[in-house]
Amino acid sequence: MIGIIIALLSAFFMTGMQILLKKSYKELDPAVAYLFDMLFGLVIWIPIGFIFGATFEGILNCLLYAVISAILSEALVFYALSKGNLSVSTVLIATYPVYTLLFSFLINNERLTLIQISLVLITIIGTILTAFDSDFKLKNLKNLSIIVPFFTAIAIGISDTLTKGIIDKTSSFNFLVAIAIVQIPVAIIYLFLAKQNPKMIIADLKNGVKVYKYSIIGSLLNVIGTGCLLVSFNYTYASIASPLTAIYTPFVLLYSFIFLKEKINKVNLVGVILALLGAFGIIIIG
Repeated sequence: MIGIIIALLSAFFMTGMQILLKKSYKELDPAVAYLFDMLFGLVIWIPIGFIFGATFEGILNCLLYAVISAILSEALVFYALSKGNLSVSTVLIATYPVYTLLFSFLINNERLTLIQISLVLITIIGTILTAFDSDFKLKNLKNLSIIVPFFTAIAIGISDTLTKGIIDKTSSFNFLVAIAIVQIPVAIIYLFLAKQNPKMIIADLKNGVKVYKYSIIGSLLNVIGTGCLLVSFNYTYASIASPLTAIYTPFVLLYSFIFLKEKINKVNLVGVILALLGAFGIIIIG
């Protein structure tokens, strides 16, 4: 049960991250947001990791898997959301729990009961439906730009599965320290590929953080949310934690409806209901 609770906490923080980072993307390159993500990871994940028992041997064992996770589950997601039709990209990336469920079965030999599988699938379907918006068009699926978000969803599924496997052998806290370290070169390479000048970013920060406020807060929430996801792997299957963390999509819709007075279309409403029913069902059966 504790793993499920932590996974839901991850979804809560990811909700805020999604709302704020989408605002930041209007003004900044996603590589800048990933830079802040890396910095917060260093400040938060490394101390927490060592406080809760991370060891140098355990960290070393996690490094390769941390590199895979930093690229496939973090940097690639930031990149994919900035390419192509955003409504299509969001829907395709939201399918990642399907691949986590599949790869967890094939690689980690996770075996869920029939009712658990049913509830997980209901949650996944609901999450995908909540990602649809009025701009989604089937004709856009013919565009080559769907390749990036499609493979991003598969990449997240593979990454989460491999991460769960190494965490079972070491611990979440070894992995937290490892990924904080490897995100440094990944962030630098990402900035280089995106043609972003770190010196200009530092100069802007010296003049005030106003221009980066959404990116900074969003990245902080992402680090906390991702940390919660990794810790949840200590206590429950990846095939359960992944769909639960993915329900940040319906949470974003509910936030927009309640606080921003935005309308929810019928497809989104069905998705919210299914996602929440599936999630609550998983909570009840543990």
